[in-house]
Amino acid sequence: MNSTPSPDIADVNRLAGEQMEKGIALIQGSGAPEDLREALRCFDEAIALRRDLPLAENPEFRYGLAAGWINRADVLMRLGGQEGLAEAVSAYTKGIELLDKPPADDAGGSFAIRLAIAWMNRGVALEAQRDNAGLAEAARSYREAIRELEGAGPLADDRAVLVLASAWTNLGNVSLRQQDGPPPAQTCEAVEKALALLVGSEATELPAAEAGLKARHILCQGVTIMLAAGLPDPERTMDWIDKMTDTVEAGLNLELLWEKAGVTSLLPMAPPFYHLGALLYERHQPHFLVEFLMEHLESRAGLPGGDGVWLEIASASLARARRGLMEGDFAALATEGGVAKLRLLSEIREADERIQALRQRAHQAPTGTLA
Repeated sequence: MNSTPSPDIADVNRLAGEQMEKGIALIQGSGAPEDLREALRCFDEAIALRRDLPLAENPEFRYGLAAGWINRADVLMRLGGQEGLAEAVSAYTKGIELLDKPPADDAGGSFAIRLAIAWMNRGVALEAQRDNAGLAEAARSYREAIRELEGAGPLADDRAVLVLASAWTNLGNVSLRQQDGPPPAQTCEAVEKALALLVGSEATELPAAEAGLKARHILCQGVTIMLAAGLPDPERTMDWIDKMTDTVEAGLNLELLWEKAGVTSLLPMAPPFYHLGALLYERHQPHFLVEFLMEHLESRAGLPGGDGVWLEIASASLARARRGLMEGDFAALATEGGVAKLRLLSEIREADERIQALRQRAHQAPTGTLA
């Protein structure tokens, strides 16, 4: 049982707490550089005050000091710059070292969540340094975050699930960027673990949807690298292509769900899925190309992201497909395969007409009303 702090020690801890509260208020404000620099000063003052407290005797003092270091690192991350990133990594490390074990009254595993977030942010700071040694250490940080949360027992807290999913996603992402990193199949495995965690919340929680779309982007990158390098089992190529098209469709449908609910912040993540899907269907499943292009294009008609770049992607895809179909021996058109080509050319022509109608509708739509 901890002894009651002496008045002087209690006063020092109180003053440190006041500096922490002031710093937190500043970073939650405008985010202006001058406010962030003042917040950094507050956290430095809190660290200086708590550093000489009896940390071993009172876990509260130790956790307070750890919070000061972690908040200091968060501010340095916001301020940016290579020197600031290096300082942020050091500050996260010092904070993590102080959080050596959970308190006895850690209800709901909140300690594990805080520690996992610190490991996660340390990894992000290391990634931002953009060198291979930093990437390898970032991967270790993400694995530590995963270890903390998976070791905390069942994750009843939605925050914990989101943090764990983000750690798996970040681990997959950093592995793609490492020289001599793990094989892309491990990237795919990591982000699929993230998606499995998010399956129940993507449609209702915006942070989960953002995490899910990011995970799908990385999954597609991993599969693309695998296919480009050549699979050890070529017979599985279509399995991986099917996985990628399913991932593309799921990403587009998820973004559309939120866009129809009035949320447009996810929209920039959708056109790359649409473009990738077009390329995949052109090359591997051309008989589904028109269906894919028009289904997603027409479902967005009238929405903020329903025209413009989407129409250009669709038009360019159909033009490429038409050129490919027109090449070759005209005598082959009398064969069964030739008949299928003619049918697809007809579908492409009809799709072009539908796209032209969408273009005209978009140009005629009012851009605003006058009071």
